Amino acid sequence: MRLDRWTRGVAAGVLCLPLGCGDDGSLDPGRGSGTSTGLASPNDGDASTAEAPMPTTTGSADETETGSDDDSPSTTSTSGDSEDETGSTGGGGPPPVRPSAGCGLRAPATGAIAGETTTVGGVERSYDMFVPEPYDTEHPHALIFSYHGVGGTANTNQFRLDVFSEDDGGVSINVAPQGWGHPNWPENHFVPFSFDDSVTVFDQVLDRIAADYCIDLNRVFVIGNSNGGQMAFHLGCVRGDRIRAIVPNGGRCFSYGTGLCDPYNGAAAQTCAGEVMVLSVMGEDDTTRHADEEATREGYRVRQGCSDQTEARDPEPCLRYTGCVDGGEVAYCRIPELRHGLWAEGRRDMYDYMMSL
Repeated sequence: MRLDRWTRGVAAGVLCLPLGCGDDGSLDPGRGSGTSTGLASPNDGDASTAEAPMPTTTGSADETETGSDDDSPSTTSTSGDSEDETGSTGGGGPPPVRPSAGCGLRAPATGAIAGETTTVGGVERSYDMFVPEPYDTEHPHALIFSYHGVGGTANTNQFRLDVFSEDDGGVSINVAPQGWGHPNWPENHFVPFSFDDSVTVFDQVLDRIAADYCIDLNRVFVIGNSNGGQMAFHLGCVRGDRIRAIVPNGGRCFSYGTGLCDPYNGAAAQTCAGEVMVLSVMGEDDTTRHADEEATREGYRVRQGCSDQTEARDPEPCLRYTGCVDGGEVAYCRIPELRHGLWAEGRRDMYDYMMSL
């Protein structure tokens, strides 16, 4: 029987459920190409079918081998947050609960909410939401941003986030931004073609949800697949002061320029904010992306002062670097027999990882 994730530690004010406890064998133990029988998602195949593999190069432009250097983003400025910030949420042990301004207010809407919009640079950008029912106006919820792959669509349940939230008593509110379709790039990207705007969408949506709903501002998470995993890595750099942890699935950064999660010029070339915990998931057979993911992960390892030694951590077959400063963590999972696609059998584990922090 799964423990109630609303149970909190008295002193620390954090979720008391340890990672991975009591899964009751609900996950399909088989491993495949990212598709699991009985766990199919509308977006399971979007990245693996729409995103063509590309050779590893320094300064790669995009996930489709056809990007133009003119579309590369410039360094994003830090956000003017509407909430009172307390600095990094990544290290130093479990943070205290930090309720948003929306706590105590009646929710504008609950359940599956489609087609919410925000305007950035004169362009209307959409996102979908999931607010658990019944909704507790007095209990700060975790907030999870979920990013789809190239050619995909906004889907809060891509990683089964809605199902797991309901199963656990409504612990998380989930939001899924829609990628940007440029006339010359109609396949709905987040990076590189609209990186600055996509970061602004993140800021605006986070501020709006914090004002309207009861969330824990110290437990904002980002998970993404393929190009969405790339977005998760980049947000972990430029918005590490607002994000507790990122879980990129099949993601990697490219060298777009100093300050944008630049994995090939060392940590000194990165202009990153705060600290963020990392669990990077990638298939063993997703070989064209290994070098970029490893370079990206190395930047996070150096940034958090971790050693180059690893130890096993849940879920299997994940490893984490030891000796990270201030309670930080950089971990990675290479999934046997998985190509470029979702780690479908590990969705419960990825959700548990976020909810354990």
